[in-house]
Amino acid sequence: MKSQLRDRLKEGDRRIVGAACAVADQVRQDATLLPHLIKLLDDDDTAVVAHTAHALMQIAMDEPARFDPFVESLLDRLEQPRQWEIGEQLPKILVRAALTDAQVERLFGVLAANTRNKSNIVAACSLQGIVDLACDRRIEPQMAEKTLAAALTSDRKALSARARRLLKIVSKL
Repeated sequence: MKSQLRDRLKEGDRRIVGAACAVADQVRQDATLLPHLIKLLDDDDTAVVAHTAHALMQIAMDEPARFDPFVESLLDRLEQPRQWEIGEQLPKILVRAALTDAQVERLFGVLAANTRNKSNIVAACSLQGIVDLACDRRIEPQMAEKTLAAALTSDRKALSARARRLLKIVSKL
């Protein structure tokens, strides 16, 4: 079954959603496919990884609890994302999952480290993930403020601008 999912996900350019939505629908209908889909995050084909990350995020938007058994595995992959799509999508999944206090702490640490990732997308999505954790009161807003303040000093204008917008949200908590 993994090969069938892979065949569908390798189609098209990695910047285009491709069959990710159809694969997400297929996995929603057959929960036994989720572990196979997650394993495709380790595929050698960058398009497969990109489309897999997007399909996983689509599932998490509607059914975040499906990912609860896979939190540690996803955290491992987010710790050193092989490509930017993993750093873009996994924070969106993990902030929706039921996390233990230790997992929240680990996720915060991973996201904080990823704010220094060379990819602006990974860094920006990591900042958003930290803000989401603060908005859900899973971390103290001051922790988010400190990380955002550090990002404000970034020489990357897009990242510091994102941090400025997100700081407005956190300051209201």
